[in-house]
Amino acid sequence: MTLQRSPEAFPGAARRKNLPVWPQRFREGLRRHRFWLLIGSAFLLVTLGILVLGNFGPRSSAALAVDNPGPNGAMAVARVLHSQGVTVQATDSLDATMTAVGSAGPGRSTVLLYDPGSLLDKAGLTRLAAAGPLVLVQPGPLTLRAVTGSITAAGPVPDSSASSAVPAGCSNGDAVAAGRIDAGHGQLYHGEVVCFPVRAAGAGQVRSGLFAATADGRATVLGNSAILSNDRLASSGNAALALRTLGKTPQLVWYTPSLKDLRTSAAPKDLSQLTPRWVLPAGIWLLIVACLSMLFKGRRDGPLVPEPLPVVVKAAETAVGRARLYQDARATEHAAAGLRAGTLMRLAQHFRLGAAAGVDDVLRAAVGHSNRSAAELADILVWVRPTTDAALLRWAQDLDILEKEVTSR
Repeated sequence: MTLQRSPEAFPGAARRKNLPVWPQRFREGLRRHRFWLLIGSAFLLVTLGILVLGNFGPRSSAALAVDNPGPNGAMAVARVLHSQGVTVQATDSLDATMTAVGSAGPGRSTVLLYDPGSLLDKAGLTRLAAAGPLVLVQPGPLTLRAVTGSITAAGPVPDSSASSAVPAGCSNGDAVAAGRIDAGHGQLYHGEVVCFPVRAAGAGQVRSGLFAATADGRATVLGNSAILSNDRLASSGNAALALRTLGKTPQLVWYTPSLKDLRTSAAPKDLSQLTPRWVLPAGIWLLIVACLSMLFKGRRDGPLVPEPLPVVVKAAETAVGRARLYQDARATEHAAAGLRAGTLMRLAQHFRLGAAAGVDDVLRAAVGHSNRSAAELADILVWVRPTTDAALLRWAQDLDILEKEVTSR
């Protein structure tokens, strides 16, 4: 049976425009997934906010870093020194430190060395000691031995004294100006000049304290690194001792050794250096072979699966399965075309119009068996174009009512 649409047969029929389908589907998708879209948008905004705010300030979190505003950083003392006219330059390698000292000129730079990981070797320490005045922050015994032989380590601060403030106990001008400093969990040292003693010198004992210096002032040792931190700088006389010790020259080079100072033989090897040379070309070759094998085997059909015949499938199951396929694929137009063709075919069979009957013939026959106008029948049977599932459901109900109405007479 051939069904033809002939709008000229019904000039007064109301024709609906075939609007694009994708805007409606886009709006439905937004409504369906609006919760996850809101969650994703909020997460994206928070992430962007963190990234943007992180780029406006210092990002260092290393201990005693001059660009670290955290409690364990040293931004406060660096800012105060800068306000007093001292140029503070942070370096992370011996070469950069020596370059900074040389560019300032002889006697115009003080070098602060904070090496908690003991990355600088003996040769580097010897070279650094010849650069000029040196301030060592809580150094180890090997560092002291390489820099100066007149200052030695005397062990950690006793736990009983860790929470107390230690008086100067010497005639050094910087120590006297500070008055008291925090003992904390620092280290004690022996030297030619010793201040802030924690252990009193008794019989057979050498005086030791949190501050030690050589007689010529070329090397100074601060036994508690916490007195330079943002968290403890304002406590006791920590700030006075730190500023007077570090601000004696126009430039302060804040040197924290890094992996750049390790020799090539001592530096840890990365994965590329430990991997044999043949692994990379062999891996690339195996990857190419695997891709070619997947392309070759993927184009082949699988083995045949035997199935007992005949297979009986109920018509209702077929209709439900096809409807679910249309629903999953959002094929509203195809489903509407199937409903339209089925309705017209059943009406043509009911009116005995024959296999060659067209849409116009079905509409004329339906007009004679319905109280509706020709324009209304043409609108329902021909011109309706549902684009959503809800519209399709309403139109399917209209078709069912119309079919029952014209076939009941």
